[in-house]
Amino acid sequence: MNDRHSKPREFLENCLGERVEVALKGGDLVRGELKSFDEHLNLKLGDARKTKNGPNDRKFKSLIVRGSNVVFVSPSQV
Repeated sequence: MNDRHSKPREFLENCLGERVEVALKGGDLVRGELKSFDEHLNLKLGDARKTKNGPNDRKFKSLIVRGSNVVFVSPSQV
């Protein structure tokens, strides 16, 4: 297996301070700066924007995403 895909903790450490895109169960998408994470892969995002299956975005100064709701995390292009 590719090392990049087999070490999620290392991937997240490399993303600290960078903008990421997080897909959530239910189809929501969150973009923001990855501030921190824990052993359960709960994520703390700063300057976050959540898109909920439609055109309306919600903005958050700080947002905690529960790890069990995360489908994937990717570096953000925006």
